[in-house]
Amino acid sequence: MKELTALQWAKIGYIPNPKAKGEERWTNCFYGMKAIYYKENEVHEDLDTAKAILKAKRQEYRDIAKKRKQKLAEFEVYRENMKTEWQWLQEGRIPNPNARWEYGEILNNTFNVCSYGSKYCYCHIDETHIPKDSEELQKAIFDFQRK
Repeated sequence: MKELTALQWAKIGYIPNPKAKGEERWTNCFYGMKAIYYKENEVHEDLDTAKAILKAKRQEYRDIAKKRKQKLAEFEVYRENMKTEWQWLQEGRIPNPNARWEYGEILNNTFNVCSYGSKYCYCHIDETHIPKDSEELQKAIFDFQRK
């Protein structure tokens, strides 16, 4: 007797009966996810409803992919605004005294990239400020070089 999930049945034009219970089982041998499986006697043919279920599922997948893509774009913008103290000083910005610094190794793991030097610390542009005058910038550069 054939046993499939509701989505698998929908792909061949069947949907579960309203009172069908099904049986919850693991989807594969790695035990990562469970799904409800329905037997042949627990489903009936309904092409229109099956198409609607498939269409809704595809839309759900598209929405999830769109959110994932948007989140990745936000991460890229955030990541582009992370620089070392020396890089900020070269751009004419001074890191705040209470700035949050993150190691490049941790950022590489967080963003799944290898664009940060692992032995350097980085801070975000929000943690910096533009100096009032060139003397303040020169003092910050001198202090950095003395470290």
